[in-house]
Amino acid sequence: MTLIDEIKLLLEAPTMNARDIRTMLRQDHDEAIKLARDMYESESGDERRALLRQLKPALVVHSRAEEKEVYDVLLKFAEPELRDMAWEGYVEHGVLDDLLEKLLKSRKTETDEWKAHAKVLLEFLEHHMEDENERMLPALEEHFNDDEREALGRRFTAAKSRLTMKLRAA
Repeated sequence: MTLIDEIKLLLEAPTMNARDIRTMLRQDHDEAIKLARDMYESESGDERRALLRQLKPALVVHSRAEEKEVYDVLLKFAEPELRDMAWEGYVEHGVLDDLLEKLLKSRKTETDEWKAHAKVLLEFLEHHMEDENERMLPALEEHFNDDEREALGRRFTAAKSRLTMKLRAA
């Protein structure tokens, strides 16, 4: 998290609580970036693989829940900016899925090529999540009141729980 993000978070703190969708999204973003950074920076192939096994389900669950409970809601608005934001999010999630699959399919986590893919994943993830933090979270504040953001948060949490159970059962 950059210094600017930390300052923004402190300024938003009075209006955000743990049940607010914005808080939940921010926490997931921070966790995913930490895992991706640790994976990229690791010198151990085994550790890289272990971190990837944590990162992939966390990102898949987050992405699918965010698509269903946030992007789909934004697509219902008439404002082109909100709709564009949602469609861009869908596309970026697809790119992240492709990068994760490429990393998972490679057995050689010690190679420069693998590390290059891990770096691109990290940088892309940072860009995607910074964009959401700077554009989408303020839009959620502008277009939804406290109760509505908490309702979005409950649906997001429920969607993540369902997806997590589904992944574990697979």
